[in-house]
Amino acid sequence: MAAALEEAVGTVCWWGLSPAIDLRLHLPAEPEPAAEASVLLVGAAEGRHLLMTAARARRGPPRSITLFVAEQSPEPVARQLLFLLLALEAPERPRPAARAAAVLELLGSGSLRAGTAALLRGAAGRLRRWL
Repeated sequence: MAAALEEAVGTVCWWGLSPAIDLRLHLPAEPEPAAEASVLLVGAAEGRHLLMTAARARRGPPRSITLFVAEQSPEPVARQLLFLLLALEAPERPRPAARAAAVLELLGSGSLRAGTAALLRGAAGRLRRWL
């Protein structure tokens, strides 16, 4: 078993071992629904909870959430933020099918087409400004 643990060091579990949760459902009730909430995610290298929370954001009263992520290795977090940024792009830039193809190309290809490389450079530049 120890050998299996040593082999797993440095790997990323893309989808986790539990279902994604909407973080808003676990926030304390506030007297004012528009009050800002802070959430700390520890060891959350994958963005499934963030994606679920964003997907269900319109299902209730609007609530501002500030997310803090504590992770030993920042590279998986940056990669997941990049994928979330690509997934949440404005619908007119680029088409959804082209965006899905770009994400699949980024996940599984050693070389990128010129359009995907340009999309990646633009998204990485926006992500750099955010952080």
